Amino acid sequence: MRRKDREVLGDKNIAKIIGQCTTCHVAMMDDANADVPYVIPLSFGYNLKDGVLELYFHCAHVGKKLDCIRKNPNVAFSMCVENRIEIHEDVYCKSGRFYASVVGQGKAEIVEDSAEKCRGLSLLMERQSAGASHPVAPHKFEFTPEQAATVTVFKITSRNFTGKAKPKA
Repeated sequence: MRRKDREVLGDKNIAKIIGQCTTCHVAMMDDANADVPYVIPLSFGYNLKDGVLELYFHCAHVGKKLDCIRKNPNVAFSMCVENRIEIHEDVYCKSGRFYASVVGQGKAEIVEDSAEKCRGLSLLMERQSAGASHPVAPHKFEFTPEQAATVTVFKITSRNFTGKAKPKA
């Protein structure tokens, strides 16, 4: 990382950033257009422990994401929290946005184990409902194997991710 002064270290600090994000952009390779990555924004759930980040996603049983993952499980991801912009009227080039982000690379895999699918869906719902102005938040969500069978769950496991932030002064 070029700007070491903006690097965010430690699971706890990175989890604080991830906890503020609602969308994760996942990039994967598409064999139909092998020279260009395919990027898609997705809702997610996560688990971060001992430097291992697991990101959980759900989708239909068929589709481009799953085709890409089956052919090449190597993916990249990005998520961010954008805050207000700071405008320097005297020198516009010094203007910038306050932000926090987590980016990384990992391996994607389709989750076959029913218990892990239920856990992944629970993490996803808990993440998406956090901070929502909804009567069920905060809430623990539990899924049955029958419910989990109606969707495909895939996860990205990463040990190669970084946090970066330009906090408000």
